[in-house]
Amino acid sequence: MLRRRSADPGWDTLVAAILLQRDAGGDLARLLRGLAERLEGARRAEADARSATAQARFTAWLVAALPAGAAVLAELGSPGSIASLIAEPLTAALLTASAVLQVTAILAVRRIARVVG
Repeated sequence: MLRRRSADPGWDTLVAAILLQRDAGGDLARLLRGLAERLEGARRAEADARSATAQARFTAWLVAALPAGAAVLAELGSPGSIASLIAEPLTAALLTASAVLQVTAILAVRRIARVVG
């Protein structure tokens, strides 16, 4: 009952180990200590991986936001600079292409974060 409610593969392993030990005999305490050490090591490794990927996801979001932040700072430093850039056809096309690439990058980061997280 507890094994089903917890939905943790560690409980499946624990129950299987106890049932096998019951049939085969031996030192149950040593088996459970070893199992606890391995399960704790696996949980620690998973937590380390989550923290490392969280750091990478934050960095990816920060890098993706840098161009928008630069545009805001440029507009604050020289009001009307974005409007003058958009007025030129070549720079408007380049800004559009860069916006498309930024959106693609943000979607890629979201997808990677969803797969990893």
